[in-house]
Amino acid sequence: MENGFGNGGNYGFYGWRTADVRDRYGITPRGYYDLLSSLWCADTCAPRMRGDWTEENRTLGQCSVTAFLLQDIYGGKVYGVPLGDGNFHCFNDVGGCVFDLTSEQFGSTVLSYDNCPEQERGVHFSKEEKKRRYEKLKTALGAAMPRMIETKRLILRPFFPDDAEDVYGYLRDPGADCFADMRLSSPEEARAETERRQAEKEYCLAIVLKETGRVIGEIFGHPEGMFPGDQTADTFSPCWMLDPAHGGKGYAFEAVSAYIDRLFREKGIRRVYAYTADTNLRGRCLCERLGMRQEGLFLEHVSFTSGPDGKPAYENTVQYAILKREWEEKRALPDR
Repeated sequence: MENGFGNGGNYGFYGWRTADVRDRYGITPRGYYDLLSSLWCADTCAPRMRGDWTEENRTLGQCSVTAFLLQDIYGGKVYGVPLGDGNFHCFNDVGGCVFDLTSEQFGSTVLSYDNCPEQERGVHFSKEEKKRRYEKLKTALGAAMPRMIETKRLILRPFFPDDAEDVYGYLRDPGADCFADMRLSSPEEARAETERRQAEKEYCLAIVLKETGRVIGEIFGHPEGMFPGDQTADTFSPCWMLDPAHGGKGYAFEAVSAYIDRLFREKGIRRVYAYTADTNLRGRCLCERLGMRQEGLFLEHVSFTSGPDGKPAYENTVQYAILKREWEEKRALPDR
């Protein structure tokens, strides 16, 4: 791709370079290939090929159950390449975007994906064994899907490799001085940073806009103890950023509120706090909307940039915090 994205992954399935359709979570077929690669097995392989299935040829005999599962996710149609034995090799076509997640089983053999007959789900699943294989793969994929948080307009989920372009979009110019050291200067840096974020899937989450399926920001942090090595680690300081193009629409409040709620409800966190520059009125307003208390003002607390004279430009920092019991009390109050 001309923008430098899309070619960094090691994919070999047909259509991978243009498989850019996204589901409601913002995941492309490349992302599902990554997930399914560890799920395809002898039990989901067509019985007539099961004896030849290996870890090295994991897509063997997986075409129909995979294609119909991807149809569940993206819609579109399933077509079949006629094979010499009277069977068909199934693949997906989503509005003209053609991809075949299981094409690697054919090695160097080139298939023709033109003018292929449409495949009917009812015909394929009239075979009980194929329906069972499909259900097994579907259940396994459901269990393998990362934990996500859904709000009215957003999805918070772990990062996928295909998020690199969006990450580059909001980190070319992070905006806030506190994120200046996260600035990215190339697509290659963006891919590396996205891969790093992908490895931190428990607390580093992409903020996905449901309307487009694109990543518009992120939220991250890690549990903290009272001292190094403290096993309680019941305190948390989340950091968040949004693409400036999506600012002023309430997305930050929606995302941070859902993230904090998960920390309190599921992660055993007792206290959440946040820092913001005293001049960052939007940030301060957001903390107050979240129900946080102002706990302190630190004068000339930290420097992220230099002044005209080249010396550190120190800024005043405001600290806000909220306890789990306070959060629960505020959520229990009736809307006004």
